[in-house]
Amino acid sequence: MAVATFISHPKEAEGMIRWSLLFTLALENENLILLHTDSVSRDDIRKYLEDWAADFPTVKNVSVEGTGQGIDEDKLLDLLENRSASLLILGQNRFEESADEDLHMIRKIFDKAFCDSIILRLGNRRIDESDHVLVPTAGGPHSKIALQLASRLARRHDGEIVPLFIESEIGEEDGQAVGIRILESFIARAGLDRSDKQHIKPQIVVSNGVGKGIARAAGEKPYDLILLGASNSMVVKRKLFGILPERFFEGENAMTVALIRKRRPVSHRVQHRIEKFLSLKIPQLAREERIVLFERLQTQSVWSFDFVALILLSTGIASLGLVQSSPAVVIGAMLVAPLMTPLLGSGMSLVQGNFPLMRSCIKAIILGFLAALFFGTLVGFIAPITALTAELAARGAPTLLDFGVAALSGIAASYCIARPHLSSALAGVAIAAALVPPIATVGISMALHEWANASGAALLFGTNVVAIILASALTFFAIGIRGQMGGGVLWVRRTLIFLLFALGIFLIPLSTVLLSKAGKAAAAKRADTNTQNIVEATIGEILSRKGVNFGEIQISHLSRTDNSLQFRSRVESPVPVTPAQTYLIKEKLKKRLKLERVSAKILTELVVEGL
Repeated sequence: MAVATFISHPKEAEGMIRWSLLFTLALENENLILLHTDSVSRDDIRKYLEDWAADFPTVKNVSVEGTGQGIDEDKLLDLLENRSASLLILGQNRFEESADEDLHMIRKIFDKAFCDSIILRLGNRRIDESDHVLVPTAGGPHSKIALQLASRLARRHDGEIVPLFIESEIGEEDGQAVGIRILESFIARAGLDRSDKQHIKPQIVVSNGVGKGIARAAGEKPYDLILLGASNSMVVKRKLFGILPERFFEGENAMTVALIRKRRPVSHRVQHRIEKFLSLKIPQLAREERIVLFERLQTQSVWSFDFVALILLSTGIASLGLVQSSPAVVIGAMLVAPLMTPLLGSGMSLVQGNFPLMRSCIKAIILGFLAALFFGTLVGFIAPITALTAELAARGAPTLLDFGVAALSGIAASYCIARPHLSSALAGVAIAAALVPPIATVGISMALHEWANASGAALLFGTNVVAIILASALTFFAIGIRGQMGGGVLWVRRTLIFLLFALGIFLIPLSTVLLSKAGKAAAAKRADTNTQNIVEATIGEILSRKGVNFGEIQISHLSRTDNSLQFRSRVESPVPVTPAQTYLIKEKLKKRLKLERVSAKILTELVVEGL
């Protein structure tokens, strides 16, 4: 196990190395890995290490490794995994000449690292020891590990740790009493020894704002470090730059602020390996392509006048096509329908953890469905039909095959919309997906009181929606769209669970209908086989009775209904089958199969006897 530190700027090298040694010493670790970009001098790093060697005798193995000119996310994550790093330390580079791209990459690495991770906003004063550490806490796994690390630092230097809890303004006396109970519980859950009064000094601040409370506590004494637990980099900027006034970061005595995040579970490591595999096998979208795609889906997934106009027009066209039983008109409606875009936007929002986009897309889908349903029902009431047409009936009995069509359509649509040169294929995908015609079918069927057909069409629409969202999310993930781990994961997981549960519910009737159709087809096939055997036996019986020495009998083009039978037969015989024999065969089949009519054409393949 080792502590790994990444230094991306020469001005932060001294502070980063000093804090790395302090953390390594506190964790009682012997191994430290110092990673640096080409902009940081290796000689400077070694000089700092030589100057401080006597202060950190237990840190025996220090390796200095370059990572190249820039920050390679995958390379750094792989190195951390291969070297079994237990802690990663990153710098929140605050120098004006630093590129925004580097800061963005640092935060991504902080999010994705599998080990415990710290991101530092370095102060200006040189820290020899970490004597005083302030730990604002509100519970949770990240606050727990912050308390544990702060306690190790304080014990090592015979200093103090100040666990801080901000209580709402419910009265100074009551707030202090409530806060101390909550804080004592947090300290116990973190496994800290409260009997050691020397280095644990709990503090309660009653305030109407977390930032104000921390600022008040931080201003009471010069802390070496303020250590906060954070789930992901989305709170880095807010906590490192927003909680404390700027005066705490200015001047010679500016303090250091750090965020710490608990190690990721094994599932994140598996996800990283999957992402790496996909990036090698599937062409990934460049950043500019991702931005263009996101902008397109975001702007076109909004419930607006244009969206309403297109949904009503497409529903009207689809309804008229269904009433007339015109496939061509129904196909035209599919091309106009705008519902595919918010479905793809929903898939992207799941991958990104983008709740505002999901909310916008769900609103467009629900309101679009209701508008189309209302318009379809209206057409059903005024249309001059009294029974279901073939096009309406075709959408009332979906099967598992329709789910397959929807899933493949979602994959194709998301892939095509992400690749501009494939946009011409989107029309074909829209036809295959068939989103508006099922809604129109629901409305018209309800107007005709065909409730079974309406429920079947609603099932088809629901299946299409769920399948397209899940398939598009999977496709976007595969082509390089990745979300931030942490804060947005919970709602994403809940949404995925809901969609998968809904899909499971939908698949039950879809599978039942498919199995029913398969059973009927199998029964029909068995019935045809049985009928064919009866026909062959009857032909053989009649020809034998007439003394015909026949060979093989072949039956083809067999078609049977409830009261009729039609077939062709080829018989090997030295003499032709006569019309009279054919008549006897048909009459015999009528009696055996209880049919009103039998149509038969029996051909003779003449053969020479004895050959």
